[in-house]
Amino acid sequence: MERIQLLSSIINDSDIPKSVMFAIDAVWDCYRRGGKVFTAGNGGSAAQSQHLVAELMGRMKQNRPPISAISLTSDSSVLTCIGNDYGYERVFSRQLEAIASPNDLFIAFTTSGKSRNILETLQACCTRGIPTIVISGFIDNNIKRLCNNIIEIPSEDTPITQEIHMMVTHMICEAVEQLISEDRKVNCIWDEIVKLGESGYQYLILDRDGVVNITKPNGYVTSRDEFSFTLGFKANIAKLSSTFKRIFIATNQKGVGKGLMTMEELESIHQGMLEQVAFVGGRIDKVYTSTGIDNTDHFRKPNTGMFEQILQDYPEVELNKTLVVGDSYSDRLFADNIKAKYIHL
Repeated sequence: MERIQLLSSIINDSDIPKSVMFAIDAVWDCYRRGGKVFTAGNGGSAAQSQHLVAELMGRMKQNRPPISAISLTSDSSVLTCIGNDYGYERVFSRQLEAIASPNDLFIAFTTSGKSRNILETLQACCTRGIPTIVISGFIDNNIKRLCNNIIEIPSEDTPITQEIHMMVTHMICEAVEQLISEDRKVNCIWDEIVKLGESGYQYLILDRDGVVNITKPNGYVTSRDEFSFTLGFKANIAKLSSTFKRIFIATNQKGVGKGLMTMEELESIHQGMLEQVAFVGGRIDKVYTSTGIDNTDHFRKPNTGMFEQILQDYPEVELNKTLVVGDSYSDRLFADNIKAKYIHL
């Protein structure tokens, strides 16, 4: 409890909140201009730089587009090559010189602010007009002259500094995720799909996991409680329903074939899905499912069996007016195999 109180007091009694807001805006601006976030650090700070990249490339709490990010500490072959040929002080700056541009952002983690390789990288950023943020411990003024913003932890206790660095990292990532979720650009892909429907496409085939509902990482949605709509789908299904003549779901569900759930349980999930779609003013004409565990099953995408079932049930469907929306290579190949237009979500 004393440690938690100490961490809280350091944050609340300093300029950290203001500098963190600057960092949030910098990451957000980098994302919007299509740049990359580069990070670096030494020792424990190297691990924290990689942690930040993992949160940006993956997610913190919400599903959203990945944020392009690279840790300059991650490639052992590059690090040892540059360290051997140019000196350890150049291991980060030389990488940045090769691949960074003014659209990008560099974030350094350092507890001391004295690491030569961090200082050289900040200098390289200054030369190339790349914005910089330093997340540091209690340091002198030299490093401050080389960066645009510094989040300085007023502590000489390295473990305390590193713990607050992690808190700051999570604060930045969570805030940027919230900004992305509130940004209307998130719905651009659905707007594009609606426009295609208005331009002549009449039949929409949707993948389920990752398009209609949030994918369960490394597993299968096996109950209604585990089924959760993606924000984009639920917000747009009513508009899609008024635009497209028919909307189908074609989904691979090998969880049934592997015995992780029954067909009855899968049908219950789909019934709940259809009820919620109807509740928000949407429509799904029919759900088609493959329970095969590999591509020897003719109905499993990218094979065409489910589309053949659609044609049997709805012979009016025209290929040149069919749009497939998916989130994986099998969806793209499925669209190619039936010669339909594909949109990757």
